[in-house]
Amino acid sequence: MESLAEFIQKKREKAGLSISGLAKKTSIKLEILEDIEAGKELFLSVTQRQQIARVLKCSIKELKEHEREYKFDVVSDDTIDILKRRILNRETNLRCPLCGEPLVTRIAKMYDLEDNLVLQPKAHCVKCVFQIKE
Repeated sequence: MESLAEFIQKKREKAGLSISGLAKKTSIKLEILEDIEAGKELFLSVTQRQQIARVLKCSIKELKEHEREYKFDVVSDDTIDILKRRILNRETNLRCPLCGEPLVTRIAKMYDLEDNLVLQPKAHCVKCVFQIKE
């Protein structure tokens, strides 16, 4: 079966685009697309998949079929609790416990039924499916 790198490169060339042209049309950084076409990136984020499919006129399903299969590992509650505390302490450069890539973090400000402020840590990985939502 054709790899994700081969599939995207073939579709890009068929569309008459250079890799920098694809970067401009998809708003994906050139370096990321170079890594994808070099076979270093085997899994696309939802946004990347949508942008690439739109520009290369292929289906999202086609792209997903060429991505590597991703195993969903379970992260322990202790690890999640530690990450939540670190987010609330506004620590930077936190890493994904699944793949080691950077985490994008934020603190959501919510209010309970008695109008008390509740700070809720949120995070998602830049590369894999890991996220803290609740």
